Amino acid sequence: MIKNLISEIKTSSFDDKLASVFFLFITISISFFMYSGEITRNFFYITTYIAVIYVFYISLRVEKKIHFYPIAWVVFSLGISKLLWVILTTNHQYPLIAYHYQISGKRLILAAFILYAIEHNMHKWKIPTLTVRAGISIMTLLFITISVIRVIIYLKTGERIKINSDAPTSGAYTFTIFSLLVMYSLKYHALKHYRLICLIVMTMTFAVLAATETRSAIMLFTLVSAGSVIYDFSKSSNTSKIIYGFAIASLIIAAVISGHPYYNKVLSRIDNLHNEVTSYDEGNRNTSVGARFSMWRAGIDAFRQHPFGQSADSRNALATTFITQHEGGNPEALRNLQFHLHNDIIDTMSLQGILGAIIMVLFFAVLLIYPFKLVPKGYEFLLLSVPVIYFSQGDTQFYNRETPYFIVLVLGYLLMLRMRSHNPLKKQ
Repeated sequence: MIKNLISEIKTSSFDDKLASVFFLFITISISFFMYSGEITRNFFYITTYIAVIYVFYISLRVEKKIHFYPIAWVVFSLGISKLLWVILTTNHQYPLIAYHYQISGKRLILAAFILYAIEHNMHKWKIPTLTVRAGISIMTLLFITISVIRVIIYLKTGERIKINSDAPTSGAYTFTIFSLLVMYSLKYHALKHYRLICLIVMTMTFAVLAATETRSAIMLFTLVSAGSVIYDFSKSSNTSKIIYGFAIASLIIAAVISGHPYYNKVLSRIDNLHNEVTSYDEGNRNTSVGARFSMWRAGIDAFRQHPFGQSADSRNALATTFITQHEGGNPEALRNLQFHLHNDIIDTMSLQGILGAIIMVLFFAVLLIYPFKLVPKGYEFLLLSVPVIYFSQGDTQFYNRETPYFIVLVLGYLLMLRMRSHNPLKKQ
């Protein structure tokens, strides 16, 4: 396969060679994201440097014009807004927040050049089929490796796992997106008979997400999985339905029999979701959900006092006062203030003010709507936009140094799959 891949790339045009390099490097960066931060960052930076040189050369030497591509420019604006906030504010008490903003802002700016190069060549670049399948093979292999390692760690320790991240939750969010990406790639671009391996991927995902004990990720993945299985089952032939149904039943039985280390804790945490909401109303706010409610209210209050932005020192001082006076001094909320407010829009609004919030909302809108304008029937982009927007309402993904550029790389990957030079074999 490697020889054929090299031969296929050698015989392609320069533009298609460049497209293959972009696709493979982006795929490797995504695939190693939850396994080796060093590898994923190295391939990300190499790709961005190539993209920056390419964009400047095309814009200044060849075409002598700069195009307006909404996705690239919104990502660029998001990165600039973060860096400007770091430059314009002083954060002595909470330097970690400024550091995260600085790194994520820089990476978003660089990632915008990747998106610019991709969209500029949407109808010009063609990626050989073998190159696409090689990338998907790398992605699938890394998914299996990461899943097996994390499940083994969980079974040995019994503690919530962190998938190459600072917290179990952020790892669960990116892993959910990664899993959906793998299954989509296998179904539409790699395998003729994809159902069994997709079911295996789905089962492994449930095992890993259960090990993170992240309720929002488990619930979203359950809904998406159930919907995709029902849809695919309805479109299958009668023979495929029998085989497919048997495989699903077998996996469910196996999960029920062997899943005791998982589902008791998971079901308990999901059951507690309603109890935590109720207890907040009753005044017991020192819970995961209660802390979020307290921080959201505090963040909105801090924004009202400084609608055009403020430092993390100022925001956290105001938020601490609000939580102490109006939220019973919620200790879980106060503990998390040193990081973020567990909501991307509120967190951005409380620090960067109204302009930062507008850029954040605009990014979500572009991520959700624009791909449908760019490519016909771009339903696959919902596999990215829905989880990103959903998770951002209960946590803060764009405070993180790593997650923002991962999201942009996934967007670039989905766009580049549309450049495949040969249609996949017809599914059965």
